[in-house]
Amino acid sequence: MKVVISDIARQAGVSSGTVSNAINNRKGISEQKRQAILKIARDMGYFDQREIKKTENQKIKFVIMNKQGNVVGDTPFFSELIRGIEMECSTLGYELVISHTTLALNEEPMDTIRPEMADGLLLLGTELEKADLDAFRDIGVPLVILDTVFNAQDFDFVAINNRDSAYQIVEKMIAKGHRDIGIINSTFQINNFRERKQGFLQAIQDHDLIHYEETEALVEPTLEGSYQDMKIYLESMVADNRPLPSAFFAVNDNIAIGAMKAIKEIQSSNQVTIVGFDDIPLAEFCSPPLTTVKVDKVYLGRQAVRRLIEKITTEDTNHIKMLLGTTIVERESIQIKKD
Repeated sequence: MKVVISDIARQAGVSSGTVSNAINNRKGISEQKRQAILKIARDMGYFDQREIKKTENQKIKFVIMNKQGNVVGDTPFFSELIRGIEMECSTLGYELVISHTTLALNEEPMDTIRPEMADGLLLLGTELEKADLDAFRDIGVPLVILDTVFNAQDFDFVAINNRDSAYQIVEKMIAKGHRDIGIINSTFQINNFRERKQGFLQAIQDHDLIHYEETEALVEPTLEGSYQDMKIYLESMVADNRPLPSAFFAVNDNIAIGAMKAIKEIQSSNQVTIVGFDDIPLAEFCSPPLTTVKVDKVYLGRQAVRRLIEKITTEDTNHIKMLLGTTIVERESIQIKKD
């Protein structure tokens, strides 16, 4: 019979968390107690079965879930994310299997995902909503959801700290003297974009500024789509004789770069500050180069794999939400506000 952490915990008279700390050499436990727990684990054959498992063909399945295909795609962001996942799987001795699937009406995603064929499942949650998570309860293998996080949900999440990151870059615009700051948002909403808008609004509120609904432009989240939609938005502002904000926060770089082109055409005599989010390669080479939030996509992928393997190897039934910090890359698109 397979020995699990709870079996060792019962034998040792401690909690499963204490056993996990002892096995993984974490802090919070005395050396005497650690050695006592490790002896019980050895006597029960726990480490023997782990060695046997290491010799088997261990697999992690990475499921790329597309609902609409409006955000997830063949982009530098997701390419780097996958590279990080591949690197960590290779380092830790796991085979990576990548699966693409969709969530459609009257379709059971587990029929195509087949989680039982892997030791654990990584799920790209970028386009998922909270209700979509119901399909992934009780799937029978460890699961980590990547690139989104929802409140009050018993899953493991590894994601970007979208809210704080947006707050920080908006605060940088405020420090440059901007008081009238708009937001360029996506017509197709995902949880990450909602979190970034919340960070934007919190920064505005904390600095005693006001956000006006008419200074939120809604655009398609592609380079061409954001360019066309931003032109329409700007032309309507001009037609209605409404002043343009001196700065805009865009919820991702594709949107920022497309919108920047439209702003240059409509407002060529007066440069408007614009910042983005993600730091895709094109951000450095557009005109002007884009100030943006840098996300370490490779690290994000690697951390998700590490958490999943921790769940696989220790039978850890706890749930964590890991939010990765970001850095701001300042380039020429952010300007000091002149009176």
